[in-house]
Amino acid sequence: MRRTSVRRIILAAALVGCVVVLASAGGAVPAVVDTAAQTVRVTLDEFTLRPVPRSTGSRRVTFVARNAGTITHELVVIRTTKAPGKLPLVGSRASERGRVGEVSSIAPGKTKRLTLTLAPGKYVLICNIRGHYLAGQYAGFTIR
Repeated sequence: MRRTSVRRIILAAALVGCVVVLASAGGAVPAVVDTAAQTVRVTLDEFTLRPVPRSTGSRRVTFVARNAGTITHELVVIRTTKAPGKLPLVGSRASERGRVGEVSSIAPGKTKRLTLTLAPGKYVLICNIRGHYLAGQYAGFTIR
C-alpha cells in the first residue's frame, strides 16, 4: 500500500472517531477499531439509581444521567471490589475512595453526561448527596 493511501486512511479514521492500527508483518494492512463510547443510561430518583445496561465489554463509556426525581441528585463512579451497598461510610455519605468520575448537581428533570475510559473490573454507581447512598441510591456496574 502506498504511503499516501495509508495517510488518507488514517485521516479518514480520525475524522469518524476511529483508531487505525497498521500491521507490521506481510505488508502494511490497515485494521480499523471503533473507539466510540458505549452509552449507559442512568436514571436517578428518590431513592433509586438504575443503569441500563449494568455491564459492558467496552472500556469507553458515556454515562447519560437523567434526574427523574424532584430533588437534586449526582452520579459518582467508584472502582471497588465491595458490594454496592457495603461501601464504608463517612458520616451520612459513602467513602469515595476509588472514584474515577462524577457528575454533580443534576437538577430535577435535567440530564448530564460523563464519558470515561474504564479498566475492566467492578464499579459502584452512587448518588452521594448527604443521606442518598444510605437511602439505597446505588447500583453495581461491570466492565468485562
